[in-house]
Amino acid sequence: MLKKVALLMLATALPMAIFNTKAEAKDLSQMNWEEIVAQAKAEGRVNWFHWYFQDRFREQVKDFEAEYGIKVTIPDGDGKANMDKMLAERSRAEGDIDAISLGGAALQTFKSDELLYGPLKPLLPEGTKLRYAIEGVDNKGYAPAFWGNQTGIAYNPARVSADELPHTLDEFVAFMKKNPGELGFNVENGGSGPAFIESVTRAIVKDIDYTQGASSPEKLAKLAPAWAWFKESRDGYIITASNADSVTRLNDGEFKIIAAWEDQIAGLQRKGEISKDIKLYIPSFGFPGGGNVIGIPANAKHKAAALVFINWLTSAKTQAKFAKTFGIAPQHPDADSSVGLIPAADRKFSTAWSAKPFGDEIKKAFTGQVLQN
Repeated sequence: MLKKVALLMLATALPMAIFNTKAEAKDLSQMNWEEIVAQAKAEGRVNWFHWYFQDRFREQVKDFEAEYGIKVTIPDGDGKANMDKMLAERSRAEGDIDAISLGGAALQTFKSDELLYGPLKPLLPEGTKLRYAIEGVDNKGYAPAFWGNQTGIAYNPARVSADELPHTLDEFVAFMKKNPGELGFNVENGGSGPAFIESVTRAIVKDIDYTQGASSPEKLAKLAPAWAWFKESRDGYIITASNADSVTRLNDGEFKIIAAWEDQIAGLQRKGEISKDIKLYIPSFGFPGGGNVIGIPANAKHKAAALVFINWLTSAKTQAKFAKTFGIAPQHPDADSSVGLIPAADRKFSTAWSAKPFGDEIKKAFTGQVLQN
């Protein structure tokens, strides 16, 4: 009888033990890093939903696969489709997405603690070094930045020397007077021109808290001095059709300087589509930098593998390699930023974008008050 009872107890206990072991394996907060890595290798794969440069990233992640023996799958798809899929799967016990790339500002459209696993900051070995506030949104440690895209001024050394480059507002005024129509920036179809507009505005109008996204007629009225500056210099610059249009016209020699993205210039240079001589810098009054973050959906199947992958992706070594390969602004403070197009000494002039929706209103106000007035 006792033997039967013992066997019954064992039969009952084994499924519970298996269940508890599985549950504990998924509770990463109760594991040290070595245990997390072991769990990640047991899971064996990561489905990374990432929306750009998929082919190039499939090559980049081979280093991770070789180091950990964990397969990384990057499906085709755009950012909106990936986001829609994560939202559609949120009620499932396990979704198809293990890691998802998001624009920094995208996290203001949902609550991180409801859709994402984490926060990851205390789980990652170097989590406290990483960046979680980007493009005016602080995601509270749920999604570290892995891709920095810095705006600045690109110039063609064949047409302008480094000594002639403007770094202050007064120097920009003098440059435009001496070189009318030699500065180009866009308003629509890309963020480089709006970055210039915002940077000048912030340098002139300093009695506004640009970290607060609330907008009002009274707040927008305070921007009038900036619009006056642009109006007075209207003959000094040309409005282009897009980011790409600005770069093309700089490369062709029409402009001496333009507002531009560092990663866009670097990418075009590496593909041989524009001159490798084109350079970038950040004026002393600052230009905004943004970027993309990576998170783990709350119902991801391979959480440990995703976490180990994110640790690799955000590491100083990988970030330095991405700076050299893609021209990004490294998001790990220990990464070598000297390999980027922008001089390392200029990185201190990088600023955060104005918080939205006020940040978007700055561009709209420029159009209404300067271009249509």
